[in-house]
Amino acid sequence: MHTMPNGMQIAHKRVAATRLVHCGFIIKAGSRNDGDHPGIAHCLEHMVFKGTQKRKTIHVLNHLEVVGGEMNAFTTKEHTAIYATVQTTHYSRAVDILTDVVFNSSVPDAELLKEKKVITEEINMYLDTPEENIYDEFQEMVFKGHPLAHNILGTAESLQKIEKRDILDFISNWYQPNNLIFVVVGNISWSRALAAYEKFTGSMQFKIESKKTSNLQLFDYSPLSVVKETDYVQAYSILGAPAYKDNDPKKWKLLLLNNLLGGPGLNSRLNLAIREKYGFTYNVESGYQTFSDTGMFHCYLGSEKKYIEKSTELVLKELKKLRENQLGTLQLSRFKNQFSGQMVMADESRSGLMVHIGRGILTNGTVLGLKDILQKIQAITSNDLLETANEIFDVKNFSYLTYLPE
Repeated sequence: MHTMPNGMQIAHKRVAATRLVHCGFIIKAGSRNDGDHPGIAHCLEHMVFKGTQKRKTIHVLNHLEVVGGEMNAFTTKEHTAIYATVQTTHYSRAVDILTDVVFNSSVPDAELLKEKKVITEEINMYLDTPEENIYDEFQEMVFKGHPLAHNILGTAESLQKIEKRDILDFISNWYQPNNLIFVVVGNISWSRALAAYEKFTGSMQFKIESKKTSNLQLFDYSPLSVVKETDYVQAYSILGAPAYKDNDPKKWKLLLLNNLLGGPGLNSRLNLAIREKYGFTYNVESGYQTFSDTGMFHCYLGSEKKYIEKSTELVLKELKKLRENQLGTLQLSRFKNQFSGQMVMADESRSGLMVHIGRGILTNGTVLGLKDILQKIQAITSNDLLETANEIFDVKNFSYLTYLPE
């Protein structure tokens, strides 16, 4: 990693045997930073492509497309990523457009009005997707009263209140050198990666420091249980509680535990106990999401209304097993190898690696390499998992949200 005199940061990882380079800005600003304007971080993500001080929308959209590249962006609770993938020969072209849209967005009034309609349709799409809707609503329950509760998209009502001045103020507050980093992953040398970045950002001057994110010490969690009638055909259930933050050493134990419980493998305990054994559900899973100052563990499933209560009981039964029964040596070795294999495959996703590097540096000041991650996984013991299960899977601390068809 390198920090330039004006505070701009760049991180680089060379990857051989590829003709592509993935590069982009990772900004430590997401929906938790929305403040009085829910949805503004996500709205800005859309607006960076809608024109700059020297480029119209069509010129922004065409800049990489005409050379076979692509540019994209996404917003999370804590970060915004604005990135591109191009052939290595067009790296400088990618840095040029990315720097322009991040720091020189003009937020045209006509484009903002039009994009609000697009985002409203995106909001409606999510409201029609129960697995997305119930997850967002569950987070609002768990993090009630804290910025992490904010829906990333905002609402149709909050979106209409966002003005051009609000977006420009958000950029001024959060899109600052000590709150973002440019990451380059691909078959490109460090000197070439740095030279292009210095060319397009070296003359930039910044006058203010970015704000700090909210402190979750003010977060006061109380378990809740809610049942709602919906017009969905199926019933849906989600349950869980707060968990370890991103830089907590115990997070690796929970990640392994979550993976064997309800991860992507078809041999996960929840999949075998509910889908394969009884056929109660098409989709059952667990998840663990980390933030800079907390985390959230959850289990989710959808089924016919007549099976939802029994399915939820089966989930709780599997959680109880992990709290009471220590894994044997062969079981532990198998689950470690499975999770390690998934980490290796994830490392092969170059764009995902780019985001991982940026997020790690912004959140923790450093980023673990694949070798270090695999070592942490292999160091976990059966007793570690038993202690973690008893700490996190305490159902007395769980919140529950259930959607039942009318």
